[in-house]
Amino acid sequence: MAATAVMISMTSSAMSFWALPVFALQMVLVQVAFKRYAMIRATYRQTIRALSRVTEVGGYTETGHARRVCDISLAVGREMGMAENDLLNLEYAALMHDIGQLSLDDPIPGGATVVAAPYQQRQIADKGADVIVETGVLDEVARIVRHIPDPYRRPQEVADKSIPLASRIIRAVNAFDDLVGGSLEGSRRFEALERLRLGMVYDFDPKVVETLSRIVERNTSFAM
Repeated sequence: MAATAVMISMTSSAMSFWALPVFALQMVLVQVAFKRYAMIRATYRQTIRALSRVTEVGGYTETGHARRVCDISLAVGREMGMAENDLLNLEYAALMHDIGQLSLDDPIPGGATVVAAPYQQRQIADKGADVIVETGVLDEVARIVRHIPDPYRRPQEVADKSIPLASRIIRAVNAFDDLVGGSLEGSRRFEALERLRLGMVYDFDPKVVETLSRIVERNTSFAM
């Protein structure tokens, strides 16, 4: 409200008697709109976090997997300089990246898509993206999820720049958590990072893996 008062005082001398109340009303409506927007964003986040646990409750993925992938992905995204809106889409996509596993007739052991066949990874991503598209408001999140199975580059080809950075981040972080899970063992973390480094030629974006490595090496809490 302080900002509103300043704006009103600066413009009141140039306003007519009736213009001032109208201006004040417009400012109040803007503030209400911002508050509603904040509430909607909070509701989206709560709903998406709840949806992310459906695969855990159904036994398709390990408990805490989506949360860990989300937390680490956001840390990587921030360190790589992603904008705030891009980080929000990254958060939503990371939380819902495995929702397509609900379409599988036979769950993948431990929900570890890193060991799944490429066609299964594609099915999970496409089904998950299709569900997200149905919300009507998360098209970019759906696009991110759909591109997660795409490797950084294919043999005899250059890197595919059309793959969103968020997709490349989630692909690497998901593989890391599939290999480590909730383990606190430092050796498992470093073995997982080494496996990702070996896959940097084709599977994973080298810059993402390098950033992930730095974050994991200085923050052991991400392995919880």
